[in-house]
Amino acid sequence: MKKSLIVASLAAVSMTPLAAHAQAAPAGAAPAAAAPAAASTPTVGAKVFDTQGGEVGTIEKLEGTNAVVYTGTKRATLPVSAIAKSDKGLVISMTQAQLNAAVAAAETKTAGALDTALVADAKIKSKDGQQVGTVQKVEGDNVTVALTDGNPVTITKQYLSVGADGGLALTMNSAEFKSAVAAASQSASTATAGADAKANTNAQSAATEAPAGN
Repeated sequence: MKKSLIVASLAAVSMTPLAAHAQAAPAGAAPAAAAPAAASTPTVGAKVFDTQGGEVGTIEKLEGTNAVVYTGTKRATLPVSAIAKSDKGLVISMTQAQLNAAVAAAETKTAGALDTALVADAKIKSKDGQQVGTVQKVEGDNVTVALTDGNPVTITKQYLSVGADGGLALTMNSAEFKSAVAAASQSASTATAGADAKANTNAQSAATEAPAGN
């Protein structure tokens, strides 16, 4: 049975759609601004401001040398080196409007590249570079993936990205993807078992209620 990786299954492994984490333009590409020289030490929950003191957003999480900044409408992954410290707190050289615009532009570019890469038989790798399968078909936002070690599964485009090599990549690593597939498989099996049990019950009821001799 083809399994569908619904949002709930993916949420179980704490994955966030790539579109929400589109890479914002590097700080060097932002409008010229005098960034404070002091080094920063971002922490989750800390507020981020622009060089004029306007609030840009909040550090939502740290990923290695990057920090995810949530502006209230967009999430941008910025290198920690692009975040400085001032008397008011953490600061970057972009305003909230500029950061939102940069993320929106990145999302549009990513979506276009993704649609181009989504062709039948295109290989798909996990975030950590493991081959997981190939594209079987695309229907709207749904992508059916023929797994290398299992039955086909269906995911939505938001869980796919285009890697630096131009190939398709999941927004989760191999272990997380397998966990999501297992969760979806269990859910599908439970639903099938429930449907079969209901069908058997209905059949038995019909047989019991049928008039004798018919």
